[in-house]
Amino acid sequence: MSSRENGDSELHEEGSLRGVPLSGDFIVSGRTVRLQTIHSGLAWKGQDQISDCHVDWNDVITAYLGGVSRGPGVKARVGVVPEEDRFTLHYIEHQKNNILRHKHVTFIGQTGQLKEWLDSVAERTGRGRPKCLLTLVNPIGGQKKGAKLYEAVVRPLFELAGIEAKLKITERFRHAEEIAKTFDVTEVDGLIVSGGDGLMQEVIQGLITRFSVGCNDPDVELNPLPITLGALPTGSGNGISMACHGCTDLETATLAVVRGEKQYLNIVSVHGSTDLLVGYAGFAAGYGFWADLFKHADDHRWLKTYRYLVGAFRGLFAGKREFIVEGEYLPTARPDKHIRAAEDLARNTDTEGWVKFSGTFTGINCLPGGFYRVDGKPGVVHWHQGGVGVNLFLEKRSSKLSYLKWMLGISKREGDLDVLQCNADHIEEHYVKEFRFSLRESDTTPAEHGDARLPTGEEKRTVQQLVFLDGEIRPIDTSSMVVRNRRNVTEFFCAKYTSVEPSPC
Repeated sequence: MSSRENGDSELHEEGSLRGVPLSGDFIVSGRTVRLQTIHSGLAWKGQDQISDCHVDWNDVITAYLGGVSRGPGVKARVGVVPEEDRFTLHYIEHQKNNILRHKHVTFIGQTGQLKEWLDSVAERTGRGRPKCLLTLVNPIGGQKKGAKLYEAVVRPLFELAGIEAKLKITERFRHAEEIAKTFDVTEVDGLIVSGGDGLMQEVIQGLITRFSVGCNDPDVELNPLPITLGALPTGSGNGISMACHGCTDLETATLAVVRGEKQYLNIVSVHGSTDLLVGYAGFAAGYGFWADLFKHADDHRWLKTYRYLVGAFRGLFAGKREFIVEGEYLPTARPDKHIRAAEDLARNTDTEGWVKFSGTFTGINCLPGGFYRVDGKPGVVHWHQGGVGVNLFLEKRSSKLSYLKWMLGISKREGDLDVLQCNADHIEEHYVKEFRFSLRESDTTPAEHGDARLPTGEEKRTVQQLVFLDGEIRPIDTSSMVVRNRRNVTEFFCAKYTSVEPSPC
């Protein structure tokens, strides 16, 4: 039974009431609750409840007449026979650690009295959400379960939300890049990538080179992409998904797309000394040890996700090579919440002009974002790809143990400040808009103390002329590189980071 609290007000075009708060008694799981529409969403409370159950309008997936099916996996409405005395609300619950979960509740009322509730929910939800998406799935990503995970988790939620997903299975290396360069962006509301960072890197590469002119010039401003991207974490490395959602949970990422909230994330461009584009990276780019690590990992693809661990140990215990570099970076102020070396940055102003650096390094890497403190959680940090700069890491010689400890800490991208040391003794870290450097190969000499070595002959040429972009290896024919932060180019579907407690409902 429902009642209109404020009398007649604005009429819907079809004649039904619009913007009128509703209130009524329903049966939920055998108990009577009072359900009402409020400004922010739906709320209900039973006589034995201390607090209300509340669902924001932004978190409503759908509502329909009838109950739910009880099939395996994500519950959907497929095959449900409408029952006139009840309606089911599917919604998104915010849990700890940024996790989102699909939930549902069925309200049993009086037969034939539920249309105004469904109309009210329908007109308050769905605005700005995607209706049609192009989804690329890497079937061999991660544990070779990409296609199965899509069918089990992603597709049912998209169908529940009324989203049409045009599915394409990638068939070969760079296939995603080919698709990004040719598909009609006007036919869809977003491009969703179900895979790892490498697949997203292909898509970003294809779209930017398609929609921006003069990409070989590092000084050319890139055009914002005319389509929103979405990252579903089903690959070996899912750093972009972590940046978007604060976790690498597939259901969370899917529900973030359903909600339709968007945000621009930083990417970086990498150019050679001849002004030729090497590529773009949405999570990490670098030269030296990390490029060698991913090359070793590529040689052991049959180990799936364990190949990165094998590549790291192989690179560490074989000895990190060293190279002499001359370069410069353009520093910029960090956002107020950003941290450095587990401490607040003392200064928060721009340094005028370029700052030079030189020396012997084992790696030069950057992450397009920064670490920041989490409100209400002392000592905890998260990673976010906002702001005007990127984190530049200059790696110097170190012991195997200290480097391994640092590498494990930085790979978490979130955690306790006592664990996360992004500015260790052997790491020089800066927040910059741009940096560039040149290798002085003729000056390099074998490392001392047996802790690093320089490849010789053909091995030197093969290993040293590589960069990594989001885990993908790209060969280069230059001894110099220019790396720039690119803002407001790539827009993503992103989950809103939250610290709320799970609903008691």
